[in-house]
Amino acid sequence: MKHNLAFPALLLVIALVGLIITAGCIGTTTTTPGTSFSGTGNGSIATELPAGVYTVTITQASAEMTDLTVETKEMGISVQGRYTDAAASSAKTADGWVWSYALQTDGKPTLTINATGAWKADFAFPQQIDGIPPQTFTGIGNAATPFFMINKGNVSFAIEATNNTAIEVHLMDYDGNLFMDKTNTFEEPLAYHLGAYNDTIIVPITESGNYLLNVICDGEWSVIVSEEQA
Repeated sequence: MKHNLAFPALLLVIALVGLIITAGCIGTTTTTPGTSFSGTGNGSIATELPAGVYTVTITQASAEMTDLTVETKEMGISVQGRYTDAAASSAKTADGWVWSYALQTDGKPTLTINATGAWKADFAFPQQIDGIPPQTFTGIGNAATPFFMINKGNVSFAIEATNNTAIEVHLMDYDGNLFMDKTNTFEEPLAYHLGAYNDTIIVPITESGNYLLNVICDGEWSVIVSEEQA
């Protein structure tokens, strides 16, 4: 089934999104061009990150839920990394459980993490690939895709999620702006659903450029991006 994306999305708050301010033990290691922070358990630190668009990659030693908040006096972004029991074992890597999220922030944000066990947060400009639709992305748990080129016109996003309790998919442009509704009032997710999901959304892209997808999911997912024929 295909749906044209035409509904207004309010500020999204479900079980996968939260804001928790805590304290704990944190270490920092500066890298180029990004910055890496590490610690054990809960913690909060004022960073020297400049304003910009980042993909933050979280590596955690436990499959238990991790809360991440990045905030300044002017903005705040919160996301939870979590896995269902059915997906947790398949998501484990040699380094632990690894997930990512793309965001735009003002300069010198405070990073807050509420985690079980050791963790690391790596900030870097999102990766880019030299490709246009059709593109297929798959994963287990949260993931920010690389930037890829989408041309102006109607574009379909075939989204599927299994072994999950919820899924969100958001479209972000090269400057960190989220896809908005026709009134330019509300951020409009491509998917925002509790439970397993399998549907195709048609999105009118009004400007050719580089875009990425933010997938927030606690199970297995795939997104196939295709240009609709005129």
